[in-house]
Amino acid sequence: MSNKIGLKGRFFRGLKIGILVVPFLGLAACWSEQVAIPPDAPGVSRSEEYSFGSATQAEDWQATRKVLGQLEGRFGEKSVRILARNLASTTDPQTIKSYYADRLVHQAGWAEMPVSTFADKAWAFAFVSPNGKQVLAVAALDASESAGGIVPLNILTNLDEDKGSKG
Repeated sequence: MSNKIGLKGRFFRGLKIGILVVPFLGLAACWSEQVAIPPDAPGVSRSEEYSFGSATQAEDWQATRKVLGQLEGRFGEKSVRILARNLASTTDPQTIKSYYADRLVHQAGWAEMPVSTFADKAWAFAFVSPNGKQVLAVAALDASESAGGIVPLNILTNLDEDKGSKG
């Protein structure tokens, strides 16, 4: 009789430990899951060369550098890389933000992180992973008449590049 009680006690003790440990293992698996950079948003394209003149390049770098400084302050120097892209000047910045929000916030549980370009003619946004270790930010210049249909857009991130995102 005492042997049955001992077995039941061991079983329930193991069950209690399992009930406590399984959710933590699930959370750990979610936190360690590495998200790759989502494919380029509609209106975003890649170029072999930088497609803009020196004045635009200076404005682009000024805005991007401000965002980069904010990210490096949180994620460490040289941990964030810049991926240069072109943005169709007819594309609404909110469309780009919604595209990345759908892939990061809604599907992977990321949160928006405030960033600023501190520039009059630029915009930016950023998302941070649930564990606070990964980031994806976008900084771009506002569209202008002289842009020739495209403006510079930069993705700042410490995520692995998605090999299928050649958009």
